[in-house]
Amino acid sequence: MLNSSNKAVVNLQYLDKVALISIDYPPVNALSQSVKSGLLDAIAKANNQPEINVMIIRCQSKTFIAGADIKEFGKPATEPFLPDVLETIEKSPKPIIASLFGTCLGGGFELALACQYRIALTQTKVGLPEVNLGLIPGSGGTQRLPRIIGVKQSLDLISSGKSVTVNALEKSELFDAIYAQDLDENTLNFAQNLSNSSNRISKTLPEFMLIDDDFDWEIQKKSIVKKARGSNAPVAVYDVLHHTHQMKLKDGLAYERETFLKLRDSEQAAALRHIFAAEKKAAKPSQQATALNVNHVSVIGGGNMGSGIATCALLAKLQVLLIEQSEEALSFGLERVRKNLSSMVKLQRISEQQYHDCLAQLYGSCDYHDLQKSELIIEAVFEDLEIKKIVFAQIDKHCALNAILASNTSYLDINELALSVKQPEKVVGLHFFSPAHVMKLLEVVNTASTNAQTLATAMALGKKLNKIIVEVGVCFGFAANRTYTRYGREIQQMLLEGATVVQVDNAMKNWGMAMGPLAVQDLSGIEIGHNARSTQPFPEHDQGYFRAAATLVAANRLGRKTGCGFYAYDEQGQAIADPTVDQLIKEEAQKLQIKTKDFTDEEIVHRALFALISEGLTLMDNGIVQNLSDVDVIWVNGYGFPRYKGGPMFQASLMGAEKVKQELDILRAQFGNLIWPEPNLKWLNS
Repeated sequence: MLNSSNKAVVNLQYLDKVALISIDYPPVNALSQSVKSGLLDAIAKANNQPEINVMIIRCQSKTFIAGADIKEFGKPATEPFLPDVLETIEKSPKPIIASLFGTCLGGGFELALACQYRIALTQTKVGLPEVNLGLIPGSGGTQRLPRIIGVKQSLDLISSGKSVTVNALEKSELFDAIYAQDLDENTLNFAQNLSNSSNRISKTLPEFMLIDDDFDWEIQKKSIVKKARGSNAPVAVYDVLHHTHQMKLKDGLAYERETFLKLRDSEQAAALRHIFAAEKKAAKPSQQATALNVNHVSVIGGGNMGSGIATCALLAKLQVLLIEQSEEALSFGLERVRKNLSSMVKLQRISEQQYHDCLAQLYGSCDYHDLQKSELIIEAVFEDLEIKKIVFAQIDKHCALNAILASNTSYLDINELALSVKQPEKVVGLHFFSPAHVMKLLEVVNTASTNAQTLATAMALGKKLNKIIVEVGVCFGFAANRTYTRYGREIQQMLLEGATVVQVDNAMKNWGMAMGPLAVQDLSGIEIGHNARSTQPFPEHDQGYFRAAATLVAANRLGRKTGCGFYAYDEQGQAIADPTVDQLIKEEAQKLQIKTKDFTDEEIVHRALFALISEGLTLMDNGIVQNLSDVDVIWVNGYGFPRYKGGPMFQASLMGAEKVKQELDILRAQFGNLIWPEPNLKWLNS
């Protein structure tokens, strides 16, 4: 079969009595229409050759089939359909061996499951990640895998959408052979031995799924529902396995396909496809240039944020220099990095060997002269513009001529910071989210002076750090904290208007947010946002602007760190509703002569969501974000917005521009133009 460039994507050759079917469709050998057609054609030809006894399906380049072809997402499906291709493989009169390496995911793993034999390299990753797109496997994954490795392990693997290495499954019946190297040679030897064997009959799957004696369906369901937190696809995986575990394969496949098609057309699947595409779009810089190669990074400041950034860079196999102002501070900073890495070992996120490899790449200094080795330097000191200017002056004095200077500021004006150095075009913002080695989001702040190469290098570094990257412009709080401030303002205002702390948090959590917004403030520290806001002119038209938080800061209720904030905390750190807080806020509302009312959960969610929609449209209109969907990427990856809801701007697109206008007009009439400005709705129409 040929692709549009007239290059064969599936090639067939014969070696002795073995047919080698090779897929060559870079970069990841995705299951495009041309690949599926080519496979059917090659299998048919091999089965028609009397001298051929065995077939091997293998791939060229860096990986086995990594899944569906994203270039075909959203387009009408065309024949041959994957289930039909896999049925042909499964029913082949001559056995077919899947030769796995790299990543074997989704439809690629389903194809391997349909083959009679599977051989793999040790570090191959396999998985069925369809739930991450609001789907279940639709080509036999829910039916064939439990017949090979059992229901319990299959349910966990499919409902989580996680991939695992072949080693994690080596004790199962999934693989007929696992090799550390020389996959092609070993697979061919296996095939030739099979070809010469008198017992060449293709293996068949068990009639029903394999179930452990201690397996409890109800316990598994409760666990999956809890982890899914409102996402339909993981629960649908449970339903399909539970419903079909006593069905024969043909009937189970039909039920799986029916469920798959229902989910494919659902709002959640559309939302998850949207955010998947949005993340890819956000990672593309607005200016194209060749990125500098970064192997050595310096981090200025060894506090929680600086040590987290250093940890993140070490995990990306970079050399890291940590600089502090004193030996004592440096010692504390290096120890924080060690603790970060150690905790990751305990959580089994990295191995002991990776831990030692990382520490071997880390060193510290109190001397700015040592910056000469670094291609990129990240400042992560106290959030004060004058202090940062002093630090930047020291960096500028001692760094290499071509070094890029980055600031991790959350709110401050990087344009002004850039003007404090000799080469402002080399300055960029890298706003990490705390803890930096855990949180996936990274805002890359493009200043008025940043040149194309600096921007490209910063974006490339973000990718190397395994971050979800969003390019943003300069304004107070950039895109993330600016929208979060607008969201927080509305939450705080509703407290003054009569909503309780517990009610607000429960309403947002029940809607799908990972945490209640007030519990989040307690976790991060209420004074952090309060101090950042204090650097800005107070909006006189907004009498209740963050007064609830200011009231708690005045009472030294700063959150978990002081044992009380919006909540009280017991000795175990459990949050407890505290009537004192609601009373303090009520008294503040009375001073401000704010009328109170009873709120429904729906009203709370409505106000909070439309605050985000309004601010997102304004950001787009001001050129702070490149794409409206960038706001969704920020909120899904930075603030716990439910991924299966796609983000605030996706929610706006579902309503349509006219409905959004009507709702914003109502809020504007109720609360005033200065608080709810009229946004440009052309971005929704586009």
